[in-house]
Amino acid sequence: MKKLIVILALVMVVCAPAMAAVNVCYEKSGTTVTVKYSTNGNAIRAFALNMSVSTGTITGVSCTNANYWVYPGSIQITGGAITGSGTCVCASTYPGTNPGVGTSAVTVEMGSLYTGSGTPATSGTLMTFSISNSAATVTLTGNPGRGNVVMENPDESPTVTYGVCSSGECYPNTKADYAQWVTVGKPSCWCYPRQCHGDADGLKQGSSLAGYYYVGANDLNVLTPCYKVLEPPKGSGIASKTIGVIKGICADFAHDQQGSSLAGYYRVGSNDLNRLMSYYKKLEPPKGSGVPADCNTP
Repeated sequence: MKKLIVILALVMVVCAPAMAAVNVCYEKSGTTVTVKYSTNGNAIRAFALNMSVSTGTITGVSCTNANYWVYPGSIQITGGAITGSGTCVCASTYPGTNPGVGTSAVTVEMGSLYTGSGTPATSGTLMTFSISNSAATVTLTGNPGRGNVVMENPDESPTVTYGVCSSGECYPNTKADYAQWVTVGKPSCWCYPRQCHGDADGLKQGSSLAGYYYVGANDLNVLTPCYKVLEPPKGSGIASKTIGVIKGICADFAHDQQGSSLAGYYRVGSNDLNRLMSYYKKLEPPKGSGVPADCNTP
């Protein structure tokens, strides 16, 4: 109990900004490829993407997201007013861009333009493109020369993951924090249905008489030795930490980093503690409302 009181006092610590993660993925159905995105950070301002196929050609591109209608490579501005939005497909004459529609590789650039209202959603469909050979392997990457993914805050440098939307992994890569899961080594504990709410071990505690709960002392004991342990190069990090058989990264309930480049970053902090305490010893039905088993919901 004494340890719990000390930990509870830390809830009042002011949270430092989290590191943004962006996932850009595609789904292929026959000769149609759909590109989607998601982010756990601020709104995304612009995308610069390369798409290519292993065989055949890309026969057409349709940029369908109404929020990302600004095409910097070909937008027309006359007298300070936009007179033509252009096309999202970049011309092959621009440095670092792919040849374009009718070839095996295309570069697309699209951005948003808003002031206050009309902020783009944190997830959605960006575009579709058609390919000539349904058996072709699709490759989707960022275009560094055109900016990759630019956040609303241009100083923010997100972790970006590119790949297939349905990967068959235990952690859905349609989730906004999929990139964080990859960054920390794809820990299986993040796939527990209640892990993001403070369940580090995936196990129930309690009894049939008093009731069962998923978030309790065992989970708190995993979090405590990892609390604000700085990641390299400022500290040893929690990658090698184990509490019994449970890895320290399992206490990263918020799936983010806190801290700063000056003081150092840490994976387990007040964001994670707040999540754990929100469901600490919350009884499962029929004794209570329980912890939502929704952590793997895309």
